[in-house]
Amino acid sequence: MTTPAEPEPAEPGRSFEVVEGPYLVSRINPYPFRQLRGGDPTASLLRTLAELERDREDLREPLLEALHQAAPELGEPRGAALAAKRAVFNGRPPRADLHDHPITRKVPLLGAWTANWHEAQAAAALVDAGHEAGLSAERAILAAWARDPAVDRSTALSSPDLHRAVAARAATDEPPNKRMRKAEAALVRYFSRSTVKVSPYSMYTAVHFAPLEELDAEGLTGADRTLRLTSRAELRRLLPRQAARALAADPQARLGLEWVLTGGARREVTDRGERLVVRRRRWAPPSPGLRAEAFGEEEVRLPLTGSWDRLVTVLEKRAAAPVRLDGLRDAVAADLGCGPERALGVLDQLIGVGVLVPWSPVPEQSPDFSRHWHRLASAMPGEAAARVAAAFGETERTLSGFAGSDGAGRASGVLRLQQVWSKAVGVPGSATSPVVEDCLVSRGLPVTRGQTRGWSADLGRLMPLLFALDDQRVLSGALEQVFVGRYGRGGRCSDLEGFAQHARAAFPMTQALMGGDPAALAGADEELTRLLAARRRAVDHLVELGRSGGEHAEVDPGVVDEVAAMLPDREFTARRSFAVFGQVVPGQSGESGLVVNHLYGGRARYFSRFLNQMPGEFRERVAEHVRRLGPAGADTVHMRSALGFNANLSPALAAEELALRDEPTLLPGPAARDLTLVHTPHGLRLVREEGREIDPVYTGFLVPHALPYDEMLVAMVADSPFFSFGDLAIDLHERWTGQGYRGAAPRIGFGSLTLFRRRWGMDAAEFTAGPEESSADLYRRLNVARERRGIPEQVFVRPLQGARLGPLERAMAPKPQHVDFLSRLHTGTAAKRLAHLGPTLLVEEMLPGPDHHRVRSPAGSHAGELFLELSTVPRAPAGATSSPASPIPQSKRG
Repeated sequence: MTTPAEPEPAEPGRSFEVVEGPYLVSRINPYPFRQLRGGDPTASLLRTLAELERDREDLREPLLEALHQAAPELGEPRGAALAAKRAVFNGRPPRADLHDHPITRKVPLLGAWTANWHEAQAAAALVDAGHEAGLSAERAILAAWARDPAVDRSTALSSPDLHRAVAARAATDEPPNKRMRKAEAALVRYFSRSTVKVSPYSMYTAVHFAPLEELDAEGLTGADRTLRLTSRAELRRLLPRQAARALAADPQARLGLEWVLTGGARREVTDRGERLVVRRRRWAPPSPGLRAEAFGEEEVRLPLTGSWDRLVTVLEKRAAAPVRLDGLRDAVAADLGCGPERALGVLDQLIGVGVLVPWSPVPEQSPDFSRHWHRLASAMPGEAAARVAAAFGETERTLSGFAGSDGAGRASGVLRLQQVWSKAVGVPGSATSPVVEDCLVSRGLPVTRGQTRGWSADLGRLMPLLFALDDQRVLSGALEQVFVGRYGRGGRCSDLEGFAQHARAAFPMTQALMGGDPAALAGADEELTRLLAARRRAVDHLVELGRSGGEHAEVDPGVVDEVAAMLPDREFTARRSFAVFGQVVPGQSGESGLVVNHLYGGRARYFSRFLNQMPGEFRERVAEHVRRLGPAGADTVHMRSALGFNANLSPALAAEELALRDEPTLLPGPAARDLTLVHTPHGLRLVREEGREIDPVYTGFLVPHALPYDEMLVAMVADSPFFSFGDLAIDLHERWTGQGYRGAAPRIGFGSLTLFRRRWGMDAAEFTAGPEESSADLYRRLNVARERRGIPEQVFVRPLQGARLGPLERAMAPKPQHVDFLSRLHTGTAAKRLAHLGPTLLVEEMLPGPDHHRVRSPAGSHAGELFLELSTVPRAPAGATSSPASPIPQSKRG
């Protein structure tokens, strides 16, 4: 593998440096690798069948011509020749009496063809003969896996149906009954998930942080060292939020809650008089499978005529700060000169239109969030409060010993929590996944500092190509176009939430720009036009490599330089951070390469969700890293919106955090309504009232689409890179569906990096057995076709899309599914397991393979993935020093 040459010194204003994050993070599957294969090996027989089929295809045309030429001279055997000709033409086997027929001597090619079929039928019979025994052996492997206590503990958090299916398979060695066979597809899917891949699912993945400067190759010979796991289980944050709304709707409990005049209300004067404009959120009710808050936003206009003006004036005085509803009722009654019941009725109307909203007694990022709500619910009157308090109590009892509990204990605990929380939120059966678990492991992947330096260096050389392929930069350009269209170049907007509603137009504009829509391109400014031209050159080069054939292709460093020259200057001064997820593979000359799995944008995002479990020095190092990457003179502000999504929980990584509308926060900081969005030569920037720029950092995993309008806009300005690389899949889809292409897209590399694995197109229908096809026939057919196309024995399968996906669609896209073609259970269940992926499939080689798993323990080898964070910042002038880090108060870290 060649190493790209060192880049030429960049001209001033186009020079950047790559900053590595403080930690290398390993994601390890604590369950050892296992193959779901049984019976006698069939790989060589299947390879023989594929070669014989290829030979028959080579014989087809010359044989048909030979039979045509020989027909006038055949005489009596002419009928046999015609039957053979039909069989050759249709790809069917010959009749049994043709094998020793005299015609095979008169037409030698026909003799070769019948001999080929004879050999193929013998090989197929050997493969089929071992099918049932192999299937039984694989079911025995599946049963042994199901009996493993680690599997029992892990699947307890999935679903009751899966856990029961695992228990049923573990309970017997008898052949499966109808119900057990029906569940086999799910068992095979989770067998792969728990043994072959690194998955964010329950205890199937454990995380290890290693300081980047202290890496060594420890673990290469450490097969005798057990992987020690530390589990942390928590209540899903969404459930207390939903329970809080149930309390706010209860006539008794709500009087003890605090309420506040919403931050989404403002007075507006028009030619028709004064009115109150309320931007309210309509929260979706609890439902099964919900992982975070879902909501809609709308504007309500309330004319301030008659007594309404007086009432709103009272609320502006009495409810500007959170106040208990019973106290607010009494104060309003006194101010308006009416009885408490009448005052409460008026407040109810204002609650209905969103003028008054409940206020949480504790920030969602607080470690005491659940405990505080428990105490509050326990002190409230009424049945609703009693149900919520009971749910919190059951949660404390269940989670206190959850980490060490066996599978049965976990499953029964989860079931109890599902029941009590469904009652607490008021929707039966809605609390389907009440527990979230993260797991740390005692050691990670054996990687040296020299290896990470090499990968970072190659990524640094590749960076101009990545600048051009960053979808987020096109979205930022589209957002800038929308802004300039409303406020002009150099314009200012102080109503972020108002503009955010218009900003959503940037999403379809982005798709149109990346798709080359002439109308969208016509409105693009010079900077965006240059970016799009550089992007097209980068895409064209990758598509060209994808069409080059062979097994491997290299990104041309000359094209990287060409793309760099096409980019506008501000792309080199833009600050970007992204996590490089990948797996280590052996390279040439003994070095180790990195197969890139994903490039995920976000400064410290992939550190943040685990930092609450780490010692304080880990948080401090990450916080220092975050501050170091911000622009000089800007105030770093951490946006920690969670919306019930546990992966969005993070300790504070800055001295300030964005004040969320109608929710408390732990740290002081500006609210969106206090900020102004300004258009500058370098793009859109957020500034305070006095003009000082803020540097927003959003570490959450919810995509901007899923956030409220004002937070969405802040996240968009925070400008986290987003790489979809969708053009390569679109090209393969076009060739597969429109041009009948059946070859492979090559592996694409750059230096020590493998950027794309080998890929093939397939139709989902290929995995479905025909009307007369047995499971043995299906196994044989799939493997012969695989061998003929050069598809490896083990692959990962995902949808082959013919259209470009946006961030939200990509976030919701189905996960890749593992298929082992030499496993009969895999081929027999593939149609069901892959049905949700759509009609056309992208098949990707499994790289690294099982032989390259680098983590060893007494239990065997373990799948593993690592990530390191890279950021690009403008190169500092010679002699410049970074600004000192501002400490975060210890009591406010969250």
